[in-house]
Amino acid sequence: MLKYVKAILYLPTLIDYLRRQKDGPGDDEVALRAAVDWLLRAQHCAGKNGYAHSYHFAAGWQEPYPETTGYIIPSLIAANRSLNDKAIDDSVHSALGWLVRIQAAEGYFTDIQGAPQVFDTGQILIGLNECIGQSPELREAATKAAEWLCGVQEEDGSFIRHAYNNRPHSYYSRVGAALVRAGQLLGRAEFIRAGIRNLDWTLQQQDDSGFFAHMAFDDNPPFLHNMVYVMEGLLDAADLLGDQKYSDAAVRFAAGIRSAPTADGIPRSQYTQGFHVANSEYCMTGVAQWAGVCYRLAGHDAGYIAEADRALDFVRSRQIVSPNRNIHGALTGSEPFSGVYLRFSCPNWGVKFFTDALLARRSMRS
Repeated sequence: MLKYVKAILYLPTLIDYLRRQKDGPGDDEVALRAAVDWLLRAQHCAGKNGYAHSYHFAAGWQEPYPETTGYIIPSLIAANRSLNDKAIDDSVHSALGWLVRIQAAEGYFTDIQGAPQVFDTGQILIGLNECIGQSPELREAATKAAEWLCGVQEEDGSFIRHAYNNRPHSYYSRVGAALVRAGQLLGRAEFIRAGIRNLDWTLQQQDDSGFFAHMAFDDNPPFLHNMVYVMEGLLDAADLLGDQKYSDAAVRFAAGIRSAPTADGIPRSQYTQGFHVANSEYCMTGVAQWAGVCYRLAGHDAGYIAEADRALDFVRSRQIVSPNRNIHGALTGSEPFSGVYLRFSCPNWGVKFFTDALLARRSMRS
């Protein structure tokens, strides 16, 4: 009986989705404004605190998601340098206040289920780092988060305690880079050392083909989303530390993704070791991330600009244009929308990474 009720709930949004404009927005500026407006709506519909985890076609708006709220903040700040919209400033202020309020006394942040999580804490630290000079409360929150991360780190630099599924993950390179940045901002050398230990552990997971071990959430092949996370952390580390070994590893990994054959040149949803496609769907979040990373890699190889443009144009063509405000400006988790990654949902982080890629292209062309 429940499945029939869900189907009825799902039907109106499905109809709106199927009636959407099929080729997405006409240009990047329209796409950027629609993406930002959807994120603001996600926050409003989640109670004006954090940004709703996603919009599910049957279940509607989900509860606010601490992890991605943390790293959406820098994206909205960057977007507002050109949009100059007070509503965006207010949104960031509300999100920061909410994160400070929900932080545990020990310094960690939890997932939606209420469990302390290393990755979630690290991603929120990214947002706190961005705004750390705005108030003593944000500085204290960043310090507590970094101290907790250092306290649960393994001797080899990985994270297992309070890691997702209690196993190490190489995409936690984004946590390592966030710790380095916090240490630089706060003048805490131990945070920098902890971040470097994690980043160096990540380098040890790379094999001769360029593929990294421990990228997946579980025993299934990693999603493109996780794979690009690894590169983002390494490229951030290279920028923060001025150490080419991190960017070299990211370049080797990107070359593997780039060389994996696909008919349209767009990376697919999941890969096995050796860059073999394991799922021919599209992980839309991962493709948006891939576009953003390729713009960053253009400094190493100008050929990545074409890779980035192709991926970003593909994502923009799939951005939802609809009279339904709950989905207008959003991206589905997968293409097709019934695919494995976030099926029947529009996750907030896909729109965040799409926003980043649009801003990166603007910067490249200015």
